[in-house]
Amino acid sequence: MDSLRPYLVRWHKPDASSFSNQSSFDTHYPVRLKDGSMLELPLRPLPGRQKAIALLMSNQTPFAVEAALAPLLVELASDFSPDIIAAVPTMGLDYARLVAQGLGHPHYAALGLSRKFWYSEDLAESMSSSTSPTQTKSIYLDPALLSRVAGRRVVLVDDVINTGASAVAAIRLLMRAGAIVEGLVVVLTEGHAWRDLLANIDPSWPARVRAVGHIPLFIQTADSKWTPDRTTL
Repeated sequence: MDSLRPYLVRWHKPDASSFSNQSSFDTHYPVRLKDGSMLELPLRPLPGRQKAIALLMSNQTPFAVEAALAPLLVELASDFSPDIIAAVPTMGLDYARLVAQGLGHPHYAALGLSRKFWYSEDLAESMSSSTSPTQTKSIYLDPALLSRVAGRRVVLVDDVINTGASAVAAIRLLMRAGAIVEGLVVVLTEGHAWRDLLANIDPSWPARVRAVGHIPLFIQTADSKWTPDRTTL
């Protein structure tokens, strides 16, 4: 069963020979990153099994892979000269911490999905997730962190942006808290649906997203393999 297959993701040093001219894939997809290295991600069929995604799960990724990705994210974030890094929960938390440390910051601002008893609905925003499509959630900023972001240049960090729903909720929440949200740094962009949603905040927002790499969505072939949906490349 696909659900029982071990989660295996690997990072490979820059090497052009790591990339073939494959047009279809069985269990993994190789993603070329901005420095020429390669991230090998498992393919996960979506419900109905007609489509699949290349799955990056930060809480299941080997530390060695995180260590390889962190400097690339730090470089992207540094272009914005942020005062503080904020994390899109939950998969952005690990990467945001690494980016903040890499920039020499003393801390970061972790947004959350769990409402503590001292939280305020004034610092909350409803959101959804492509990997949890049936769940309606709210994203929160701890009032104790308000002074870290209010009036400060903030860069958000996440693992993957696909629909853009989580990112939009995080941006709106930080703006409500008085933050100057400069950009969003992610490991991977997935497809292009996120562009329209972010543009609803401001037409400049799609260009303020920086990514280490890009992944398409996948459709099943006649031989039960997976091929990239060309509209999402």
